[in-house]
Amino acid sequence: MNSRYSVEQISQALFETDPMNTCCKENDCFDEYDSVAGDIAMRVAEGESLKRALMTEISQWFFDGEQFDQSRLEPVLEVLGEGEQ
Repeated sequence: MNSRYSVEQISQALFETDPMNTCCKENDCFDEYDSVAGDIAMRVAEGESLKRALMTEISQWFFDGEQFDQSRLEPVLEVLGEGEQ
């Protein structure tokens, strides 16, 4: 299990899976998730799990800090090699 991910890796995984349904792939908006990915990567670098970092930042960026259906994150985790084993 990789404990660190680059901003680019996280952004690419978010772009490919588009968990927030922003239609970034359809619109060729390759940098759609770059800022979110930067915050996630920072949390991971500080020792937070990838899953926790994704949950926290997606919640902050898209749901004003509120809970959301976390199953949206499973495809992202799988692309990054952190899916359920």
